[in-house]
Amino acid sequence: MPAYRAPLANHHADRSLCPPEHKHTSSGKPLHPDCPGRSYSQAVCTCGGWEIKNSGKGYVNESRKRHLATHPKPASNGLAILRELLRLDLP
Repeated sequence: MPAYRAPLANHHADRSLCPPEHKHTSSGKPLHPDCPGRSYSQAVCTCGGWEIKNSGKGYVNESRKRHLATHPKPASNGLAILRELLRLDLP
């Protein structure tokens, strides 16, 4: 089972990606001289069935965390290997 991800991305008003090095105030106003400001934040899950887009970065981040918590945790490969090693094949 894959580990699902829903990365958080910030965007400018023209829908272009706002790079991580563009820092903002909590309201989205730019602190970087070349940044027009954060217009909205977006998260899209790799499951293909969920996405959110909102002007509130904190809201998007909380929603993203809640959604990811609905996916089952992937089984660790280490346990599967250990199980195979400890398996007893009785005749």
